[in-house]
Amino acid sequence: MKRLIIFLFCALSTALWAEGGVFTADDFTLSRFAKFEDGVCIVKIPEKKNIANDTRGISLKNTAALAGKAVRFSAEVRYFGIGSDTKGQHVGGKILLVCRNSAGVPTYYSSQTLLGTNDQWQKLTAFCAFPSDMQKAAVVFGIQQAWGTMEFRNIAWEVIEQKLNYSIPGDFRCEYSEAVAARPMMRGVMSPAQNQIQKKDIRDLKDWNVNLMRYQLVGGISNEEIQNIDVYGKWLDGCLDKLEKLLPVFEEAGVQVIIDMHRVPGGRYRESGLLGTAGEAAAKAYGNKARFLLMDETAYREAFLNAWKKIAKRFKGNPQIYGYDLMNEPDQIGLAKYHWLDLQYDAAKLIREIDPETPIIIESNNWSSPVTFCDIKPMPLKNMIYQFHMYFPGEYTHQGVNNKKYAATYPAEAWDYRDRGWTAEKLEQAVWPVVKFQQKYGAKVFVGEFSAPIWAPGAANYLKDVIDIFEKHHWDWTYHAYREWAGWSVEHEGTPSDMHPAENTDRKQVLLDFFKKNPKQ
Repeated sequence: MKRLIIFLFCALSTALWAEGGVFTADDFTLSRFAKFEDGVCIVKIPEKKNIANDTRGISLKNTAALAGKAVRFSAEVRYFGIGSDTKGQHVGGKILLVCRNSAGVPTYYSSQTLLGTNDQWQKLTAFCAFPSDMQKAAVVFGIQQAWGTMEFRNIAWEVIEQKLNYSIPGDFRCEYSEAVAARPMMRGVMSPAQNQIQKKDIRDLKDWNVNLMRYQLVGGISNEEIQNIDVYGKWLDGCLDKLEKLLPVFEEAGVQVIIDMHRVPGGRYRESGLLGTAGEAAAKAYGNKARFLLMDETAYREAFLNAWKKIAKRFKGNPQIYGYDLMNEPDQIGLAKYHWLDLQYDAAKLIREIDPETPIIIESNNWSSPVTFCDIKPMPLKNMIYQFHMYFPGEYTHQGVNNKKYAATYPAEAWDYRDRGWTAEKLEQAVWPVVKFQQKYGAKVFVGEFSAPIWAPGAANYLKDVIDIFEKHHWDWTYHAYREWAGWSVEHEGTPSDMHPAENTDRKQVLLDFFKKNPKQ
């Protein structure tokens, strides 16, 4: 996906993007596979074995004024014989949107991908919130790593605005109590699933000199059960009962706990498979199956708020609790009835009515990406910490994860991040929006997840490179993950098809070296 675009950037009147409209053929640069006939764009790719991972079609000429705007692109489409000799969610006819922030880090958005034949016109949409610090962008209507014919007509755009329910003054600075401001750096790990963690797991961390665990409220509930609010409530009660029983063990080990609502009431649309609701329609319209149901469904929003009131009442003032992590990896594309930041703000306000001191952790959009920090508005509440997850470059950190082809041919497709230009300096550029946010608002930052699979070449070096960045900017961090899945475990080694325990690994040693910086227990 990374090599698919030739970027075209020209000056563009800001007024053109004020509301929306319909494009004409003159607005696009055509590849040799595309032409316009009677207002219809026809993209025709000949069949070819081992077809390259390019997106061929038409590219919007003028994109500079997209910066800072949320835009939905749409077209009526029909398609004939779209096929490929490779598999992947990216393969097929589509609308593809790519933007690079000021550090040059790309983010990709796509419509639904289309394969096969459908001779009836249907609407296809794609949405992108272009970052305010955008350096470059591309908007492509075409076919990616596939052959066949796509037809596009009535190609249009619409600027989407969704105002937040809170505001801050222009000179806003985050406020922290003396106790929270004086905290030393914290370094630790993410927990196993709550239904798997044992007392021994916690006690072993004392030997590692860990002082922080992001405790996942995950495990022991199915995708279907999470949609039942009563079932979810009983499951949550059980999670909290177990955590409360374990807190004396955490205290003994010198480990503070982040309560991480890893699964929110209702779950995600991609998990649920619900059909026919307004929220499902919105998720489809924006190509956003990973959004939470509580972003559109009032009942799930209320369950989410009630869950946090319950947690705050139960753990208020407990010195073993580092903070409340409100929702894991929100992913909102386009409009939602309840904006991802408003949901967290509403929960934070309720918590502050109960617990005025314990820090509250806000996660960024797009799966807690550092890129989206350029457009986060901090919240006018005390002791707020802002979280991102470090999985850049994602093709490296997730190589071979749930990929049967990669596993079958390993190590043929394995690669080292440094061999593709990802120096320590470039890795730091990927998180530069977070650095600027921290500097502008005086915000405390927490890195909740980072990792590389055990079989990835150079994984130990990668961990050291990114932790060096966290240390430089004084960000607390937790490694993903501890005694959860063997593929992320620093206590395992092997290949995608043969993972086995190992007493010592170079990845574990990297973590242990940094844990030495924690105050001795």
